[in-house]
Amino acid sequence: MLDKGAFKGRRVVLAVPANMLMTGILDLPPRSSGAPLGQLARSELSRMHRCQPDSFELACWDLPAPARAGGATYVMAAGCGHSQADELIDTVEAEGLDVHALDLYASAVARVCNPVLDGVEGIAAILDLRWAQATLILLYQGVVVYERKLAKCGVEPVVDSLVRKHKLHRNRAEDLVRKVGLATQCPDIKPDILKAVNRAVAAYSDSLVEEMRIPLSYLTNQYPDASPEMLLLAGGAAPIPGLVERLDSVLEFYVRTVRPGDIARCSADIEEKFGLSLTSAVGLGQFSEASQ
Repeated sequence: MLDKGAFKGRRVVLAVPANMLMTGILDLPPRSSGAPLGQLARSELSRMHRCQPDSFELACWDLPAPARAGGATYVMAAGCGHSQADELIDTVEAEGLDVHALDLYASAVARVCNPVLDGVEGIAAILDLRWAQATLILLYQGVVVYERKLAKCGVEPVVDSLVRKHKLHRNRAEDLVRKVGLATQCPDIKPDILKAVNRAVAAYSDSLVEEMRIPLSYLTNQYPDASPEMLLLAGGAAPIPGLVERLDSVLEFYVRTVRPGDIARCSADIEEKFGLSLTSAVGLGQFSEASQ
């Protein structure tokens, strides 16, 4: 896309890879106590991950107080080791790009979805569906309170099952998942193949719902007065036909997709070709120091 001139400039913002990220929900003294909460957060995160307090960069933000919070300050903390960050930056800059900042993936996705979630006071969810994995981000009162990689919820196993059981070429299987999904009528598709794709995608949808139950249960225990309001689907696998409707029918959320064009000016050719797979990239592109 850079080579085709879709973007101008060489400055980039990178999302810290999940395997480089240290996270934790911390229970700290009340802010009114005057305690150095930033230092305490760094010390506690280093203890949790068994590393030196000065060996990583730290980002943290206050969470809405849980039902049994008392007077404590609840904080979400995230850190990235200096040595790992330097290696990542050096690798990217060796290719001629200028790394402006490292950002948190959840923050970038939440940032770009904020206009769509405007007015949502309860629980909002963002489900980024990719071929290899899915990522669930939960927000309450507009604040990221939970992030989880759903490693078993990528679309690749769906494609693999079609290839294995029905002797389809992999490209053909991928095309069927993308274009057929849960659609019950496709004149150009053999009935047995159509049913097989429907069953595979339905099972995939059920696995997403099952994987979401534990995080949602945790959140409703923390915030019993909160209710599910909106689930946004993003990522390259989100446009699978019928997926939004099926999830909407079984979850308490109102479910919809969020495209780059919903939250930023985007040319029709880029929107058409890359669509939902660009949502997180747009969020990273909106990074500013003021947004942190």
